[in-house]
Amino acid sequence: MKTTSIQVGKKYEVKAGRNTTTVKVKSVNRKTGGWVCKTKGGKTLNVTDAARFVREVGTKKSVTKTKSGKPKGTFSGLDAAHKVLVEARRPMNVREIFETAKRNKYCCLNGATPTLTIYAAILREVKLKGRASRFVKTDRGLFAAR
Repeated sequence: MKTTSIQVGKKYEVKAGRNTTTVKVKSVNRKTGGWVCKTKGGKTLNVTDAARFVREVGTKKSVTKTKSGKPKGTFSGLDAAHKVLVEARRPMNVREIFETAKRNKYCCLNGATPTLTIYAAILREVKLKGRASRFVKTDRGLFAAR
């Protein structure tokens, strides 16, 4: 990076040996012509070469999260599936359930196989709770809300 583009108070990725670490520039070191930086762990790092700064770390948009780490206002996969089925008032397969929940932003499942996750959760609830379950299996691969 250019020396003039590095500003006090901003966060940057800095090369430290083979690794990179995120630091916040605290002040300019007048003696060495470098910068005094703090790592997340609280260590002080003196950076004298602007070439060690890889890039500026942008501040992410603030999203309110719950204790589980999900964005606020989203449901678990199982709760989202139930909400979709109640609104649809018809049996649906899990792929349709997931696509509808994702489109309506009811849940935030980022795994490799979210449809299988929902399918397994629905089957587990049906098996464990029986008649008290929120779901009923109507046909092979089709579920409806009770």
